[in-house]
Amino acid sequence: MRKIVLGAAAAATLLAVYFAPDEEGGVVGPAAATTRERAAAPAPVLPAAAAPAGADLRIEPRHDDSDLGNVFAKQSWQPETPKKIMLAQAAAQPAAKGAGAAPGAPPLPFQFLGRFVDEGRAAYFLQAQGRNVVARVGEKVDEHYILDSVSGDALHFTYLPLNQQQALVVGDMN
Repeated sequence: MRKIVLGAAAAATLLAVYFAPDEEGGVVGPAAATTRERAAAPAPVLPAAAAPAGADLRIEPRHDDSDLGNVFAKQSWQPETPKKIMLAQAAAQPAAKGAGAAPGAPPLPFQFLGRFVDEGRAAYFLQAQGRNVVARVGEKVDEHYILDSVSGDALHFTYLPLNQQQALVVGDMN
């Protein structure tokens, strides 16, 4: 039975090759349009019956590869954190204060990575300017900051040069 099926498949292949069209009258024509010709030609539009009401469904050619994006760009699955929102608000505030305002502490350079509790003492893992830092309450962090305390959803720091309190909102820590 297997030999009969293979023989029939071989015969069908030979018939398909024998009756195939010549290359002169090929089914598919060459893609000879240049970029200028495509830009000058009107964009094809779907028939009205196929398009939803009010939709503009023109097919536009891509002129360059800049709209593809950067595949190697830094990407993150992390949701927008309260820290990023606070940093955006802090960046907008100095512009509103004007030039005569007193200097304040810079935004916290830390990003919260996690927490570890060992024998009842908590250690907080932070990232500061590309470096990983371990911080504990009462210890100096990154030369200019001291971790003062921890509340339910924030780490409280003191910026030493100006003795100003700052909070790093990290969300609910279980």
